[in-house]
Amino acid sequence: MTSVVNLLADLVAHATESCSSNLELIDQYAQRATAAGAAVDLLPGEVAPGETERANLHLRFGPDAPGGILLSGHTDVVPAGTGWATDPYELTEVDGRLAARGTADMKGFLAAALVLLEGTDVNALRAPVHLGLSYDEEIGCVGVRGLLDVLATGRSGAGTCAPEMVVVGEPTGMRLANAHAGKVAHRVEFAAASGHSSRAGTEPTAVHEAAALATLVHGLNDAERGISANVGSIHGGVAVNVLAPSCTLEFEVRHGSHIDPDEVLAEVLAAVAAADRRLATVGGHATSEAFIGYPGLDTDPTLVPVATMVDLVGCGAPGPVGFGTEAGLYADRLGVPSVIVGPGDIADAHRPDEYVAPDQLERCSDVLHRTIRQFCSDDGPAVDERGDPR
Repeated sequence: MTSVVNLLADLVAHATESCSSNLELIDQYAQRATAAGAAVDLLPGEVAPGETERANLHLRFGPDAPGGILLSGHTDVVPAGTGWATDPYELTEVDGRLAARGTADMKGFLAAALVLLEGTDVNALRAPVHLGLSYDEEIGCVGVRGLLDVLATGRSGAGTCAPEMVVVGEPTGMRLANAHAGKVAHRVEFAAASGHSSRAGTEPTAVHEAAALATLVHGLNDAERGISANVGSIHGGVAVNVLAPSCTLEFEVRHGSHIDPDEVLAEVLAAVAAADRRLATVGGHATSEAFIGYPGLDTDPTLVPVATMVDLVGCGAPGPVGFGTEAGLYADRLGVPSVIVGPGDIADAHRPDEYVAPDQLERCSDVLHRTIRQFCSDDGPAVDERGDPR
């Protein structure tokens, strides 16, 4: 466990906040993986001109063969913010807990996975263990899409064969999860003509159009169907006696995997088009852009690989988590069962004094050890492409 804690200390020392560079962390991780016998494929991210460089990383331990597992984690963290009792980027033991930004979400999982594989005879593996490290997950599962493009087409230099199953190591308290909601977020820009406020009854304004749309978005909430809709921000206007010439509204809709978000949003997007026509009469416009989108996850718990994971994790039947992950994207693009299990509690993430308990790291190491043995080692049972025992 000392080795896991030491690597975790190294990983959290990299302040890999979303949209900042993760290259030093990726390079350190890749060097250690190479020394442990991994095939390495560094995948530069697609970033806008002038932005800091970021990258995904695909590692393969063992043969370039079908089957095995893919362990997935993101390298970025949310900004540390204020209110910390310790340095957020220095691993500190506090009352027996390991505190730093990213300890739970989700560098503890990444540390446990690599240290375990460093102690594994990778030449003895009958099926591969893949590791996928992504960037910018915290702003909408953005970076992993480049990694998925490579994995889905078999173009990765670290392996061309699809895994049998994907394990995403988000913090679940080491309980297995097989479902989460999908999400789509839109940014709507309104532009109108500035003018005297006495004309508000006869001319459209950017703020009035945004307010009407916000009401419509709120009406999408439907607990029975599992739809949650939220207007997160509205910014616009210049003064109380001036027709607002501009306004920006951002909203999100979370939905179950069985819900088509395009159908949910149809009325809202039609309203944006109608607002655009009204605003055009005064030289303005209304435009909508989707800036976040990932599918929901609902992995069948009766599939053999998933049922096997239930036994390996040992915490009963899998259930949903209340937050989005990259697992839905893996399941959608690779077409393989995807589950979520990792050390730490999501309630401790994204807040000051984020921490992971050492016993959670120990449980993670144990579960991953038994998972690799089951799915990838000669002394574990082989499975065919459907997950059925051979």
